[in-house]
Amino acid sequence: MALHTKGGLCAALLLMASATAHASFDCNGSHGGFRVQTDDRWTGTDKLEHFGVSAPFGAIGGWLMRDTDHPVIYGTLLGTVPGLVKETIDGTCRTDGFSYKDLFADALGALTGAWLTHWAVMYSGGSHGKTIGVRYDNTF
Repeated sequence: MALHTKGGLCAALLLMASATAHASFDCNGSHGGFRVQTDDRWTGTDKLEHFGVSAPFGAIGGWLMRDTDHPVIYGTLLGTVPGLVKETIDGTCRTDGFSYKDLFADALGALTGAWLTHWAVMYSGGSHGKTIGVRYDNTF
């Protein structure tokens, strides 16, 4: 499968899964304008939730981008897409707003997931079969 096809498929799957992963949309059907949260804190359980939800997306992105030159960077970008979509939707809510602090927690979680996947998972395919295992690779 070509790299752009695999990346597009991955992005589509991540976008579909983001609705279930970030299930706490508090808009109540009321949208209008675009707002940015200014009273948001850097700490709290909300940031941990964003980090925890984005880490698996980063791991999936890192796994799908494992054959590229920079799988951690591309995996992080793919893993951050669901958080960006959620924050953009929050920005249109009358009761909420776009939070760059939440998006930072999403990106940090995606980076952690992509890096751990790249560092820990080995995949190789040959004429005798496929091998999946644990390994260490220092390529960023």
